[in-house]
Amino acid sequence: MRRQLLFGLALLLFNCQPVSEKITQPEHPLAAKIDSIVIAQKATFELPGLAVGVIQDGEVIYAKGHGVQALDTKAPLDLQSIFHMASVSKPVVATAIVQLVEAGKIDLEERLVTYLPYFTMADERYKDITIQQMLVHTSGIPDVEDYEWENPQLDDGAAERYSKSFGDMQLDFEPGSDFSYSNAAFNLLADVIAKTSGILFEDYMKANIFEPAGMKNTTFFKPEVPEAIATKAHILGPDLQLKVWEHYPYNRIHAPSSTLNSNIEDLLQWAKLNLNKGTINGKEVYSQKAYQMLTTGQYPIGEQDSVCLSWFTKKVDGQKLLGHSGGDEGFRTYFGFIPSTQSAVVLMGNGDTFWNDYLVNALLQRLEGVKPWKQPISFDLKNLILTEGIDAVKAYYFDKKENAADQYLFRTGFLDDLGYKCIDRGHYQEALDIFLFMVELEPEHSGWPDSVADAYRAMGEQEKAIEWYQKALTIDPDQGFSQRKLQELLGS
Repeated sequence: MRRQLLFGLALLLFNCQPVSEKITQPEHPLAAKIDSIVIAQKATFELPGLAVGVIQDGEVIYAKGHGVQALDTKAPLDLQSIFHMASVSKPVVATAIVQLVEAGKIDLEERLVTYLPYFTMADERYKDITIQQMLVHTSGIPDVEDYEWENPQLDDGAAERYSKSFGDMQLDFEPGSDFSYSNAAFNLLADVIAKTSGILFEDYMKANIFEPAGMKNTTFFKPEVPEAIATKAHILGPDLQLKVWEHYPYNRIHAPSSTLNSNIEDLLQWAKLNLNKGTINGKEVYSQKAYQMLTTGQYPIGEQDSVCLSWFTKKVDGQKLLGHSGGDEGFRTYFGFIPSTQSAVVLMGNGDTFWNDYLVNALLQRLEGVKPWKQPISFDLKNLILTEGIDAVKAYYFDKKENAADQYLFRTGFLDDLGYKCIDRGHYQEALDIFLFMVELEPEHSGWPDSVADAYRAMGEQEKAIEWYQKALTIDPDQGFSQRKLQELLGS
């Protein structure tokens, strides 16, 4: 049962002085403590580089980069180092849409086909999709399956071609009737912005958001990123160790959902803009009315949280946090702010092993009661499974659980994540061994037989896969993903 483990975070600046004058203030009582926590997190997740910025009560209390921009060059990371921000892109794009709403060029309740009359789908319900639904992930447009980072489209016509590529697709559900995160829906907004503004998406973002906000090194156009300050993506290689990826997550057809490139200095400016409700350095980038549109909940997520126009909300110490995480090959990021306390956080890691939720919560809760983050036991086990096998993994696991339980996190879901990392790299037997170990640990958990079945399916052993999907459904007959995969194998 594959688990999507994307996390990230850090706190951001709200200060009118240059960032370089504010980032090293040893007199701040929390700076040293934050530094120790950030360094520990970098080590725990084996990150090449980690950049963090923190604001509390409108004051920058921390902003620093640790490590290197890339393992091959060893160039030191600093506040100018530029990261791929992944889905942190989305609230920036939503802000541009709201600007165009204020300019009378877009109506959130208007249908997508009004702005892109050549957009079609095989499902006739596509004609009812609105711009608001696309921003809130209720459009029904299926998510992206392949970003084609290895074969990107780089020309100016990419956005329009993408809009014309949905002709044989079906919707996942009636527009507006359900929630399902869709990068594809956001990608279409590049063409919407271009057609309604009269200029290319990347040019609009630069002229109307980045330049007025003082974000000098931020861009959606990767060729503009200076090589000297560009970080590189780091992924787990075949040996489950981090390595520099030969590609970079950039493709203009996925620009609005994923390809913002920025650094700590610039995202501190972005923080200032949002904490000031659309105004920065005396310039109104968007109005307070637009701020209300952007930050008002549109669709409930759970009992207390909601999705706004791209922002996701959650409660931190009873206060409303507006944030968005990001994760693509080689990068994990986060941006969030709490208007009521004038706090903000930004975090950037150039390795896809990083889980940032602990760091986010620690910083936003003002480090009260913060304890050292325990390392997931799976990080040690990945160094054993390929070299010493499952018996060594089990022995290490049980030894640490008995003698070092205060140093590790032993959630079985972490093993699940490790197993799928093995599958993704062709280590099918090792993945199967891990999944079977999980069944030993939690025999009543319906997800783990499903994972075993996935391993057998990857190995081409369909009969055994069917047997284990059926075992999963014996434990939980309503487990939809097992039902679907079983039906695929049975051909029904």
